[in-house]
Amino acid sequence: MSDDVNYTLVRGSIYRVISAGSTEQAIETEGEFLGYQQFGEESALAIRTDKNGKTGNVRIIPCSAVLYVDVIKQEKEVRKVRAREEKVEFYG
Repeated sequence: MSDDVNYTLVRGSIYRVISAGSTEQAIETEGEFLGYQQFGEESALAIRTDKNGKTGNVRIIPCSAVLYVDVIKQEKEVRKVRAREEKVEFYG
């Protein structure tokens, strides 16, 4: 395994998220990571599930409930470069 791989959660990547469920069972969610969402007062993961090759529902998983994440397919992170706003002044 290469040391230069960044394993942050990246939009478009496929992950398997195991999260806390009932006291006896964990919940497994596998699908495409859509990004972070606000869920009440905490952050959550938005995952589009994949059911038999068809696009499924979007599941919102509170970050506090996540037990672990398996990386199935890691996409490269694309960083958007923001253009600097030019200050425009008018003199009259």
